[in-house]
Amino acid sequence: MKNGYRWMIEADGMFTLLEGERPVLTACAAAADDSSGEIIDTRRAVLKQQTETAAGWLLTYENEAGLRLREELTASEQGAEARCFLSRADGMPVSTRDMTPLSARAKGDETPYLWRDLEARMLQVPYDNDMWMRYEAVALRAGRRSSDVTVLFREDTREGLLLGALDFDVWKNAAACPGTDARILECRCGQGACGEDTHDAEPHGTLTGQEIASSRFCILYGPDWRSLLETYGDRLASEREIRRWSLGVPFGFNSYAGLAFTLNAGNFRESGEFLREQLQPLGFENQGMTCVNLDGGWQRIPETDMLAIRDELHAAGQLAGIYDAPFACFYPDLETEIPLMPGHRFSEIVLRDRKGRPLPRVDRSVPYDVTHPVWQQWTRLKAARFRDWGYDYLKIDFLSHGGMEGQHADPSVRTGREALKVGYDLLEECYSEEAMGRPFFLSLSIAPLFPFGTGNARRISCDAFGLSEDVEYVLNAMTYSWWTAGRLYQFNDPDHIVLQRSFCMLRDSSEGEARARYTSAAIAGSVMLLSEDYGRPGARERTIRIAGNAEVNAAARSGIAFRPAASAGSGACPVYTARIDGCPCLALFSWREQRETVCADLRDAGLPDGVYRDLWTGHRVRAENGRLSWTFEGPDAALLRAE
Repeated sequence: MKNGYRWMIEADGMFTLLEGERPVLTACAAAADDSSGEIIDTRRAVLKQQTETAAGWLLTYENEAGLRLREELTASEQGAEARCFLSRADGMPVSTRDMTPLSARAKGDETPYLWRDLEARMLQVPYDNDMWMRYEAVALRAGRRSSDVTVLFREDTREGLLLGALDFDVWKNAAACPGTDARILECRCGQGACGEDTHDAEPHGTLTGQEIASSRFCILYGPDWRSLLETYGDRLASEREIRRWSLGVPFGFNSYAGLAFTLNAGNFRESGEFLREQLQPLGFENQGMTCVNLDGGWQRIPETDMLAIRDELHAAGQLAGIYDAPFACFYPDLETEIPLMPGHRFSEIVLRDRKGRPLPRVDRSVPYDVTHPVWQQWTRLKAARFRDWGYDYLKIDFLSHGGMEGQHADPSVRTGREALKVGYDLLEECYSEEAMGRPFFLSLSIAPLFPFGTGNARRISCDAFGLSEDVEYVLNAMTYSWWTAGRLYQFNDPDHIVLQRSFCMLRDSSEGEARARYTSAAIAGSVMLLSEDYGRPGARERTIRIAGNAEVNAAARSGIAFRPAASAGSGACPVYTARIDGCPCLALFSWREQRETVCADLRDAGLPDGVYRDLWTGHRVRAENGRLSWTFEGPDAALLRAE
């Protein structure tokens, strides 16, 4: 095969991946049997069987202790895959919490210089979006770890090599440099993928059986790391259909940042009135609708008011949204009775460690055991109440708690990822359009990136408010996760959009910061939910000026996620590009307090020279010789469209 990928089997327990005729990497595999303490590594085992298949190879290795590791290698013109299986030669069961289906490295000087380039970057993808975790593109270093997927790439040429998991229902996965060598990238399943970054206080669960399979990992190599991530997303999307919402990008209001725990029936009702009476006529809507969402604290509003407000919203053609944190217990006293469940207490349904103790609190809350029958009954009751109340949108929060390692009530659930699948499957069952009897939007707030597909949207960052630092933080997520929109989730969620001041901001944002924050949301591919206290002086006027821009709203309504022009280390790229209805568009940002000129390379993005108009100011700029420059006087943004 002159084009595409193929595997070549070496004599020393290694296997080499070639792209065309060029080696991309060489690798081995390993796994551990917990019951015996034995480890099998293909380099130190005997190759017992070698079978060539139509797609690649099946290799069976055996060590002196009778452990067997079967390696499955496949390849095509689109990419390559690796997976391993652990068993025993005598047919006895094995137990494992550690599998490494691929431990990759350079094959001398034949492989790409990426492996030896001291300036090459490894993308560290966070497990979830809690606690203000961020994406980082950093130099290879012993001990570095990325959850589920990474790209090793050069910033100057963009040449890249992607290693990414394809399965997320059993194992926590990672791509990591071992502690002994920064020039090795291991595809790990199990304990080697767990730690503080996955919020686990307990070890990864152990799997036992006649033969244990690892996750599949795919390998892609190419001239642009951005295209590799998009191809990876397409590969995942080909295996699982994402949840669809037929009513387009949601425009609306979410109460948390603006009202927090001052939320009451009055200020929530006034927020809905402001949207429909003053913003919708200016183009802040989709298909003539806006969604008005209650966040945390809604439980203090009397049910009669909740239903009355719902009726008002529906009568005006608006959708009503509500909030839940189904996997996390925030009650300080675990002996508190569970609402809707008389006679049952939270202590029954929290997840416990090997000694039977509740797991420690993470982000102020104890994880629930989502396999517990009482938790499942309670979850169904809450969903039935939201259905009967007539709500159309649910923001669900703190979902990472459902995937924490622990001792589950259902003994067939052995790992955190298996538990998370149980929890996600129940949420999909409860909140499907069929179960709710109407179109229903499910929005994941704090949640792991994987497994994907549950929910119509997932928030790309932790909480983001309205200052320049929030703009940069959201754009850090956009720089490295734009590709998830339309592939893993129908929409990326850039969090609620603060245009003046949230409850936790020490000052009002500037007009430029507000434009930048709104633009960062509009290009995300996107959920457009404002959050403000409209009783504050100037809040309504500022919102009308910013959120009332019909042309910017049309760009957001397209649902297209703009692509970053470049990587940005641990920060954010200031330039993003897209085509909307075939028309070239650019978004430029500055989050610095001083004057700054931002330059864009149009040729790299495949955009033409010519005149571009800023949708915020109407100012025009001419791009020549593939270059376009824009000068900012402080934190601000420009959203440019070719004329």
